[in-house]
Amino acid sequence: MASGFLQYGLVIHALTRLCRRLPHEILPGIIKGCRTSQNPLHNVVSLAKRLDSPSTTSPKPSMTQPNAEILSQGDELVTGEIADTNAAWLSSELTGLGFEVTRHTAVGDRLEALVELLREIAGRAGLCLSTGGLGPTCDDLTAEAVSLAFGLPLVMEAEALRQIETWFQRMNREMPLVNRKQALLPSGATRLDNLWGTAPGFSVTAGGCRFYFLPGVPGEMKAMFQSSIKPVLPENHVLVPPHRIILRTLGVGESALQEKLERIPLPKGTRLGFRTGGAENQIKLTFPPSTSDATLKATTGAISQALGDAVYGVVRNGEGSQSLVNVIGARLQASDSSLYLVETISGGLMASRCAGADWFAGAMVERNPSRLLARMSMASESPAAATLSRLAESIRQREGVDYVLLQWSDFAATGLREENAQVEVCSVAAGVDGIIMDTRKLAGNQPRQRDAATVHGLNLLRRYLMGQSCCRADRPEE
Repeated sequence: MASGFLQYGLVIHALTRLCRRLPHEILPGIIKGCRTSQNPLHNVVSLAKRLDSPSTTSPKPSMTQPNAEILSQGDELVTGEIADTNAAWLSSELTGLGFEVTRHTAVGDRLEALVELLREIAGRAGLCLSTGGLGPTCDDLTAEAVSLAFGLPLVMEAEALRQIETWFQRMNREMPLVNRKQALLPSGATRLDNLWGTAPGFSVTAGGCRFYFLPGVPGEMKAMFQSSIKPVLPENHVLVPPHRIILRTLGVGESALQEKLERIPLPKGTRLGFRTGGAENQIKLTFPPSTSDATLKATTGAISQALGDAVYGVVRNGEGSQSLVNVIGARLQASDSSLYLVETISGGLMASRCAGADWFAGAMVERNPSRLLARMSMASESPAAATLSRLAESIRQREGVDYVLLQWSDFAATGLREENAQVEVCSVAAGVDGIIMDTRKLAGNQPRQRDAATVHGLNLLRRYLMGQSCCRADRPEE
């Protein structure tokens, strides 16, 4: 009991010192970080101590958003043999914690270039996460480069060597002598244990930057970041994450989106960005940490109202509707409804995105429109609105479902192989409230047309479920 009161008193004392020393707008974020920490007492007390006396081993906490860089090593990256997914994953993690990731840098297996780059980063960044170059072969240069860049002689780390030997014993394999190289770490470095492979990581401080060096194998890198790095970052940096909101839109181009948003005032300090991917465009808003919840809601609401039904989902700080299928599924599940799909040009892509959902009743993929009509005992005729309405309703009745999404396109296989060929696709949504349809011309190669046809069809269904009209057709007579 006495110990509990002592810890409580220490926390109150430390928080009081923080309140006197830090700007009031960042304190809520610090307190939130303490609540989620595995050792909140240590978190608060250590930060208060660092404010009273400058540290000689770690960068001094900054009152502004700390900046970070990602360094990726390997010839396979700079030659384009593989994509740098490690940098993307690490950036997402750091941004969520409250860092401003300012640069991604990739460098080949060149010792001089790596040494020069490490020195540059040490002079401009507060944090650097580096991946790759920790293996046993001659092109793994990280430890040597750090040694040369910062004057830290390489020494054999006994525990690191023991862990490497143990890993080979566990695999029932003899350890090659070259693997001893992986236990050579810069003098004074802190070892980062790798329980998932042979390459230990390490960390050093140089200039005003704390460096963490991790293996390039994604599984090992992610596990080591989560276990050894992420828990200690709040101890060395004042982390107050900004608010990040993404509005996902369909049917409006990137330039048109920007024109619509120019009439909407954004709160001071808010950053606006865009991301285009296929048929979807995303609006990215980054708000200062001190932005109130009411302001966030008001700004998001004003943008959504200006864009209308083009907005299909809103993601706030990583939470919210993540995909078009999720949005559709939520509405179908809420009304305990079922959906059946009929695909032509998309070739089953819509069904693959819906597979596994309770509301998904099944799909038919038929490339030839005539055969599709024959299946339903309908005469082969031109795809007029009335024909498509009868076809969709017939399938809905036959399958015993609440909704049918029908895709109709009469195309030639040779045309799909042409880069600039256009295909006309009509999407039809039929349900208990009637039928709507939309026709579009799709250009590009076959994968692009398949994806576009899938997105446009699913988006038509979303609008139908929301009660919006688009070329609404009357239900065919029985």
